[in-house]
Amino acid sequence: MLTGLHHVGYVVPDLDAAIAFYRDTLGLVLDRRGDAGPGFNFEVAVFRLGDGSTGIELIKPITETGPFADFLRANPNGALHHIAYTTDGHLTEAVAPALACGLQLGPATANGPIDTAAGWRILNIDPSNTHGLLTQLGEQ
Repeated sequence: MLTGLHHVGYVVPDLDAAIAFYRDTLGLVLDRRGDAGPGFNFEVAVFRLGDGSTGIELIKPITETGPFADFLRANPNGALHHIAYTTDGHLTEAVAPALACGLQLGPATANGPIDTAAGWRILNIDPSNTHGLLTQLGEQ
């Protein structure tokens, strides 16, 4: 089902400061930065590690409403928001055995997968099923 760690997502209060930390302090190279796409209401910056298969995703809400804005209000210094894994094969087929065991889909994907502006198709697993951490499963 899971084939690797794709990225960890951090919601941050200051995207420029977070980028500077990862770039200037840790020496990572910024892969991309930009608006996440229509309807997503956040700006994103991504750093890739090692062979490029694993990333650090920095998320800054660009509106006062929505799940990332709510998360930042609850965590004003920023915090780990989610972890994302790649799956083998078709996403809905890969997650079917877990759903059959009672796993619940979570925020934004309760009705099925969504496609991101980065070309990734994702399902969110409800944090109540994953010991409190929002978990994404995805395919590219």
